[in-house]
Amino acid sequence: MKRFYVIDALRCVLALWVAIGHAGVFPIFGPVGQNDGTLDLLARGVRTLVWGPPAVIVFFVISGFCIHYPFVKKIEKFPIVRFYARRYLRILVPVIFTVAMFKTLVPKTVVFGSNSILWHSTLWSVLCEEIYYAIYPALNRLRLTVGWPTILTGAFGIAILVALYYLPAQDWQDMGIINTTIVLFPVWLLGCHLAENLSSLTKEYSNQNIWVWRLGAWLTMWVAEMLHFHGGIHQIQTGLWTGVIFYFWLRAEVSYYRNRNPWRLLVWAGQWSYSLYLVHPIVISMCAASGLWAFESRQNWIVVVALILLTSYVFYLAIERPSHSLAKRISLFARQQGAQEAVQAKSITG
Repeated sequence: MKRFYVIDALRCVLALWVAIGHAGVFPIFGPVGQNDGTLDLLARGVRTLVWGPPAVIVFFVISGFCIHYPFVKKIEKFPIVRFYARRYLRILVPVIFTVAMFKTLVPKTVVFGSNSILWHSTLWSVLCEEIYYAIYPALNRLRLTVGWPTILTGAFGIAILVALYYLPAQDWQDMGIINTTIVLFPVWLLGCHLAENLSSLTKEYSNQNIWVWRLGAWLTMWVAEMLHFHGGIHQIQTGLWTGVIFYFWLRAEVSYYRNRNPWRLLVWAGQWSYSLYLVHPIVISMCAASGLWAFESRQNWIVVVALILLTSYVFYLAIERPSHSLAKRISLFARQQGAQEAVQAKSITG
């Protein structure tokens, strides 16, 4: 099966987007709160250019795409044990080390309970995806019976009802893990739907067209940010419709790079984007504890971002890559199922 290098490139961009959203945008006009009114206004405007939560929504679409891609064609017997072993080795080993780092560097970190670091940090999205992995084998069988349109219709209907029920809530942590998983489930399913309908991607996108989609994706992020902070319409209400727009954007990217190669640097960095996503809050916290805030000066920003990238890459070499290699040793499909299914095991899901 074809490897979609654009997915790696997008992972890099999105993980960096989340990290910069937490650290702060490069203070080209200086820090917010300065005496010069004009520069202060420009600095406040620049600060709104990057907001991390919508990028996490895109990760849900990508996750659904990657998980379902090797199983698009009907298989006689789903490799449940192999699937779980590969997924949880690949994802949970780095998470365990991340939590251990939090606990070591910040002893007051809560691991279990309502205030767990697993929920009150960037790990919340990983926790949701683990639930999707758990139900995917049953979902894969269900889609053969009722089809994706029926599944998506039901998932969207339930998600909208739950989001409306929790209308006063502002952040995903206000809803709890189960309700958040339900609300964002349709977004993850859209990724599965995209994987199953790759043959329908026949449109040729020009450079101009793809940049219209990219700017549209950024504008979607910005509008969601303004609504969240100034419009009283929060992530719980915007998560679904932003996910739909991001689905079409991802669809355009996959189609655009069908006969093109993304920038190699982004593809390479995409290989350790998961480490970047996991580790950057720790680096930012440690820098802040030392009085080093990225948004206070251009020099601080360069130092903090450099430390984030360096630490993330070291974490990738020491933890993520070995766990990934260990997971790949587990063959996803039994040998007797044929060479075609064996090739599928080498897909982008690792």
